[in-house]
This record gives sequence, structure tokens and C-alpha cells, in this order.
Amino acid sequence: MRRLVAWLALLAVALPAPAALAQPGGGSEESPAEGDDPAEGDDDDWGDDEGDDPSLRPPDMGSMQLDLAGGDEGDEGDEGDEGDDEGDEGDTEDDDDLPSPGEAQSRLDQAGPGEGTDPTIARWTTPQTVFDLHGYLRFRGEFQDNFFFDRQVAGETMELPFRLFRPAEDDVLPAGGCSGDDTSAVCDQHANAFANMRLRLEPTIHLSDDVRIHMQIDVFDNMVLGSTPNSLAVGPYDGGGYIDPYYRYDRTTFAPIDTLTTTLAAPQPGVNSITDSIVARRAWAEVRNRTLGELRFGRMGSHWGLGILANGGSGIDSDYQTDVDRVMLITRLAGITIFGAWDFASEGLLYQERADLGGLAYDRSRLDDTDQFVVGAAWRQTEEEQRATLQRGDAVFNVGAYFMYRSQNLSSGGTTNPFGLCVVCNGDETDTRRLGDPVFVRRGADVFVPDLWMQFLYEKLRLEVEAVMVLGTIQNLSNTVFAPGEGGTNAAELLQFGIAFEGEYHLLNDQLGIYFNAGYASGDADQEGLTNIGGLNPQLPAGPDRRTDRTYSTFSFNPNYRVDLIVWRNLMRQVSGAYYLRPGLSYDFIRNSFGQLLGARADVIWSRASVPIQTWGNADDLAVEIDVQLYYRSEDGPDLLDGFYASAQWGIAFPLDGLGWLPGVHDDISQGNAQTFRLILGVQY
Repeated sequence: MRRLVAWLALLAVALPAPAALAQPGGGSEESPAEGDDPAEGDDDDWGDDEGDDPSLRPPDMGSMQLDLAGGDEGDEGDEGDEGDDEGDEGDTEDDDDLPSPGEAQSRLDQAGPGEGTDPTIARWTTPQTVFDLHGYLRFRGEFQDNFFFDRQVAGETMELPFRLFRPAEDDVLPAGGCSGDDTSAVCDQHANAFANMRLRLEPTIHLSDDVRIHMQIDVFDNMVLGSTPNSLAVGPYDGGGYIDPYYRYDRTTFAPIDTLTTTLAAPQPGVNSITDSIVARRAWAEVRNRTLGELRFGRMGSHWGLGILANGGSGIDSDYQTDVDRVMLITRLAGITIFGAWDFASEGLLYQERADLGGLAYDRSRLDDTDQFVVGAAWRQTEEEQRATLQRGDAVFNVGAYFMYRSQNLSSGGTTNPFGLCVVCNGDETDTRRLGDPVFVRRGADVFVPDLWMQFLYEKLRLEVEAVMVLGTIQNLSNTVFAPGEGGTNAAELLQFGIAFEGEYHLLNDQLGIYFNAGYASGDADQEGLTNIGGLNPQLPAGPDRRTDRTYSTFSFNPNYRVDLIVWRNLMRQVSGAYYLRPGLSYDFIRNSFGQLLGARADVIWSRASVPIQTWGNADDLAVEIDVQLYYRSEDGPDLLDGFYASAQWGIAFPLDGLGWLPGVHDDISQGNAQTFRLILGVQY
């Protein structure tokens, strides 16, 4: 009932007032009847007389479902259909309209299903107001205990990435001692604890049924709480001939020392933070022709399949996302969605006059651009079609192919001033303040990335897989020198492979969920380390002639494709050069048709290296991790997934030989387990 009331309220806002519906001839504009073609009369709408009201035309209240999605427009459902038919066939049918526990929880665990970023998912629905706003506010607290696995060794520097997670004060003697009366007390600290937040705003302006503009704006994006007190101020300082641009000042008027801070200031880059308070991430337009297809252009998200290659990052617990500057065309032929895109991956050297604050920047060099082209096709049913097919007892099979080509001729990555030469600011070419000349070097890169995605749905079973390959050549990896050929050190061949599988089955009226996920990322026998945190791992000389122009074959998943809480999420940052097995169980104690959810889930993740010699201990087994979470979602808001979210998570990781030392090295030192406690509070709207 409350959902019905919410939709009536939205309709009241969306429908124009009777006076606004009056036509110049005295007639009235009516919404098309159910089943009518909503495109009829569009020519008249586009050709209004000059004397008409110049304000935005209210969207047509008929069906806006894009023809690309297939199916009859008159049979398509609305966003608020879930739970509206609670008196028709009992609670069981109502529960069929609910997402599975895994889908509902995906906003907490990992990226969502690509809504808004996957070109194969139709999103033109009815009704719409001229302006709507979606997004979320989230708070996350995290306790990280021993994420470096007790790898400290006296006199040795801890390897990356482990040393990133060792507390800065561990084994340090501060002036006056770490605590108590002992001035020689050394700090012993193995854990870090902090909290951060983000407010995401995703407004949409509907100029008509077929034209709209999207934006994505983050406020306090992953801002660490307490990180900008008024006792912190950074700015340029003249240290006697040398200008330090990031000098920390001792105090401010109202905070003579950091202990007595009185308020928090807004983050400002270069003053008290490295990021802004507000970050604009995306802005793009969508223009639809119901016969030909859809055009998208601007900076937008990109998502494909499970998200191991391109990940839109739509989950409420997501941190990373794939954003592209793109012009895309989408159409549908014979039930198959076909799309193509031209991406501006990187423009290289730019030019903008420093003294002209309102000046126009432009591309300084064409040959250093990185161009990217994407084509794809998918056979994919809409959510309404899938629901109807499953209710009939039939299986659903969705499949798609995605292909990306990337090329770059020259690179200007070695230029000290990436924003170009300032030839106007200082006319004297001998002026030491004049910026340096550009540095160009041959890159010679051609990269091909095919990606295949498949999904199988039957009753309460979901099986989904994505497989991707990276093929290509890069003649030179250096930004300053060129040494190609058989004996060169900078040539690279790319041959990488990755695959991810997700399976789930639900019992007991969908309350019990059984999961099995697995993934594989190819490794490289000529590299040391599984992560690129320290930079691109060089190829080691191998073979009788000690050649170094060998193939780079370590594949890395998108960092937003999360499989655990500790090893891959935090320590390694992304699944890379390894494979994992992840069985899991979930049970929903409360799950009703209005969207309320209360449940628990447990997963075990066993990770192994694809190539053992690439690990620190030259062993297969990396770690076994156990993750447990308790989650809750309220039933607030007009949409099913709107409302309050909460999740309490605990994880423990047991390091194995692959994360240890080489045999015979530090055999007397044992590694410790790592633990994390996480609390997520959020409101989605």
C-alpha cells in the first residue's frame, strides 16, 4: 500500500497542471492510452510554434521503454511493479519479484549489475519527471589488524605491498617515549583504524521522452573522517631560496596546537587535503530515436558482464569505477543489441595558458594520443521478460561479446609539464621559469581485448561467467629512451587471460542461498610479485642468451571486482596472477515483498598463485580467508532497493607459503594472521 501511495505522489509531481496542458487552439494534450504507440505525434511536439511556452516540455506519460530492449511496449512493467500485486496469488508470487539475496546484497559486496553503464541493459522506463535524483550516502568504519602479516625483520626493508599496511608508529621511539613514564618506550602497534564517507549524487534531467542528461557527483569522496581539522594548514613557504609548496604551518588562531582543534574545514587540495570537497565524475547525454537506436556522448561509466574488465562501480561499497570519454551508438536488430563506441582514452600533451584562467585548453600533439574503439553485441532479455520466462518454468540464456582495440604511436609521458608549454606567459626564452620542452618517444602500442559473457537462469539458479583476453604488442615501455628489438629491454608482448564464474542457488522460499564463485588470472614466470603497486614489474632475464624481451602475461581483474575483505581487496588491491575458489552460504531471517531484508552470509576464499615462482615464497598457496557479514536493508523509499543499509563484516586471513619467504630464509620467523572489522551504514535513494 505504501508503495502505491508513493507512486501516486510521484505521478502527481510528474503530471503537468491542467493549465499547462492547454493547447493554443483550445484543445488539451492527453497521455496516450495503454497500448498506443507513444511515438505518435512526436513530429508535432518537435515543431511547436514560436508562441508556445518555452519551458521544458513535460515527458510523455506513455511507455518510454526503448525499442532496443525488445518486446511489446504495452506489456512492459514499471519500476514500482514489485509488491503491487500482493493480493493476486499470495506471498510466493510476490517473492518472485524480489531480487535474489545475492543481487540485493551486491550493492554492499561489490559493483551492481551495471545499471546505467552496461549498454545492453535498457533503462528507458515510465513514468519520469523532468528532474529526478538518485544516489546514496555511506559511512564506513574499518579496523585493520596486522595486514602486513608480521613480516618485519630487523635491518631489512619490508617488501611492497606489505609495508604499506604497517602502522607508521610501529617500532618507533617518539620523543618522550610512546606512553607512560618510560621515555625510552618504543611503540608496538600492528593495527590501523579509521572511517570514511561519501555522498553520491546522480541527477538526471529529462528534456523529453527521448532526450536526457545524466551526471554523477561525489561530495566528500572517501574522505577520512577527522582528516581536515582547523589545526592543519599547508601552503607555500620560502625556506631561504627554496619554495616548499607543501609546508605545514604550526598553528592557526583558533587551534594553537592540534590537540585543541575546534572544528573541521572543507577539504581543499594543496591546503589541507589532496582532493576537493566535491568531485564531478560523469556527465553525459542520451538521445534516442525509437526506430534507429540511441546515441550517448560525454564522460560516462562503462560496465560489461561481471565487471572483471570494465566495471561501473555502482555498488554502495564500491570505491573504483571505469569512466570513459565516449561517443556511443546503440541499436537493436533481430533481438540483438549492437553497440559501438569511440573512446578518448588519453590525449597526452595539452596546452593551456597559465595566466588565462578562462582559457580554452587544446590537444598539443595528435600522435601521442591513445585511441580506443569498442564494439559489441548481446542477446539479453529485459528484466520483465526474464521474470515472465522464469515464472513459466523456462530457462533464460543471455550471451554477449565485447571487443576493444587500443593504439598509441608516440608517448609524451616523459614531459615534465604535461599541460604543455607556456609560450605566452613569459616571452623571454631564457627565463628560468619557462617550462621545459616536450619529450616524445616511440610507444608503438596495439592492444586487442576480446571479452565473452554468458548468463544462465533457471528457477532459483543463476550461473554467470565472463572470460577476457589481452593480446598485443608494445614496442617500448620507457618514457625517455627507445630500445626495441630482440636485445632491447623495453619491448613487450601481451598475452593475458582472465575468467570469473559466479553461481548461486536459493532454497526455502529464497531465504537460503548457496554460492560458489571462482576466478583465474594468468601469471608470468618471468616476473617477481603479483601486484603493480611498486610499478610495472620488469621482465627478468631468462634463457641461455639472457633475453629480456619476453611476454607479459600477468592479468589483473578490475579493482572494483571484490572477492574478499583482506588479501585481494586491500593488500593486493586487485586479483592478479592467481586463482581463487569461494564457496559461501547466506540465510535471510527477514525478507518481505516490500524490500526489507535481514540476514547473514559466510564465505571461504582459498587463493593460489597461477605461477608459483612469481610469489614471494615461490609456492602455490597464498592464503585462506574467512569472511562473515550480517546485513540489513529497510523498506523505505519508492523503489524496492531504496532505504537504509547496514552491514557488519568480519574477516580473518591465514597467510600460506606463497606470502612467506623463500625456503631457507627466515625459517625461524612465523607470519601472523590478519583480521578486519568493517561497519557500513548507508542510505540509498
